[in-house]
Amino acid sequence: MPGSSETPAIEFSTAPPPLPPAASDVASFPRAAFWDRLAAFVLDVILVIVAKELLDINERDSTPFLLLLAYHIGFWTWKGTTVGGIICQLRVVRVDGAPLRFADALVRGLSSIFSLAVLGLGCLWILKDSERQAWHDKIAGTYVVKVPRNWPL
Repeated sequence: MPGSSETPAIEFSTAPPPLPPAASDVASFPRAAFWDRLAAFVLDVILVIVAKELLDINERDSTPFLLLLAYHIGFWTWKGTTVGGIICQLRVVRVDGAPLRFADALVRGLSSIFSLAVLGLGCLWILKDSERQAWHDKIAGTYVVKVPRNWPL
């Protein structure tokens, strides 16, 4: 009505929030470049060393190595990435697009020891491989993909 002092009604949407993208969508993202993966790994190493120092963990020769391995396996299982991976916008997915399970992360972590032990050749394989997979990715059946900055964890 003209001249009426009624305020218009505010409508609230009752639509459910959008669903997260399907797991198979993640596998369709571009494969991560070697330098992105190296940057994420360096960030993770720095984080683990700082955490080790802050926690004042007794120094043994294998302690940093075991902490780094446990850190990677734990984060891959929990979030499909690590803190370095989050910063560099990387996710680890299985070749079928599904998220990593503990068994996948464990196989990937243990086989990465082999990739590094042969003078890093297994990691450098990313530069040659058309799918940008390191040896440990091939063994575990995983890809590392680059996701958009706003991609949910």
